[in-house]
Amino acid sequence: MLFAIGDIHGHFDKLTDLMGYCRNLAKEAEEQARFILLGDYVDRGPASNEVLAYLASYPDDVIALRGNHEDLLLRARDNPDDADLWHANGGLETLISYWASSAAEIPAAHIDMVRSLPIFLDDGLRLFVHAGINVNDYDSRDPHVLLWTRKHPADSAVLPRFIVHGHTPTSNCKPDLRPNRLNLDTGAGFGRVLTAGVFQEDIAPPLAFIDHTGNMKIP
Repeated sequence: MLFAIGDIHGHFDKLTDLMGYCRNLAKEAEEQARFILLGDYVDRGPASNEVLAYLASYPDDVIALRGNHEDLLLRARDNPDDADLWHANGGLETLISYWASSAAEIPAAHIDMVRSLPIFLDDGLRLFVHAGINVNDYDSRDPHVLLWTRKHPADSAVLPRFIVHGHTPTSNCKPDLRPNRLNLDTGAGFGRVLTAGVFQEDIAPPLAFIDHTGNMKIP
């Protein structure tokens, strides 16, 4: 059973709670749980260090994609002149979680893991990506667009893949399901819930949603 999880933003407790509920659901169905994380592991929340440490252990059942906040972190690491932009977008909370004063003090193993993160995953039915796709060229894979866009195809657009993304927090704590895409950022970074979409191998849209409190809904 496949679970896609939206933006985590330093909330390791929400992530572990949610993954526990997902694993229980998969066990009840006599299936193995697999996870795709849609990026934004750092910033805003209190435990970015714990989230990155977990991902740096390279768990076998997890594929983690890069988000724009990982992009900001790498920019701050590589060019201190870019640090202010990162700090203004939650980077200070990340530094506090490491007891660090700059991105240069974040462990190299964590930075190396972040650099290795893929920007998208195409499983033949769905395109998993942090922010979305180019509305003018559905097949384009421009990293900046995939990490940063807030523009989305019209609901009537016929896309080559069902798009599963995060990046733009929903205002009602609920996933935003459209005919051709799903937004799973339900605002965990702003004190709201962390949500997973539940998928089967042969059906593109989600079968259900589950959040870190154990609340489950059918679309």
